[in-house]
Amino acid sequence: MALPGLIRNFIAAGAIAANRLVSVSAANDFEVNQANGATAVFAGVTEQGTDNNNRVDVVMTQIAPVEFGGDLVAGMYVVADAEGKAVEFDPANFVGASEVHVAGWVMEDGDAGTIGDIFLNPHLVANIPAA
Repeated sequence: MALPGLIRNFIAAGAIAANRLVSVSAANDFEVNQANGATAVFAGVTEQGTDNNNRVDVVMTQIAPVEFGGDLVAGMYVVADAEGKAVEFDPANFVGASEVHVAGWVMEDGDAGTIGDIFLNPHLVANIPAA
């Protein structure tokens, strides 16, 4: 059961699926996009999706259900994949990146396709050095 904190309504810049990570739109205020990687600032997670240019509620703090894009274990930090699903943040996959936006950490184990809870803790990891 999700125990969401702050929920804010935004304009959707495009179609957004349910239980996906969303990012802040650079185009307009109070607008979000379905996240397509770890390079954009996270706004939160949708519990329900929306069609193009409609409004969408976004869970911005505390706990939210998100679709897993790979096998995850409780405690793993996650970023968005190309479809806004949560995948493991592995610094080795971002060597040389100047900005990686981490969404939070997983609260339960699950396989790809699982709708599982994450604790939203957006933060920036900057300048990941070569190994």
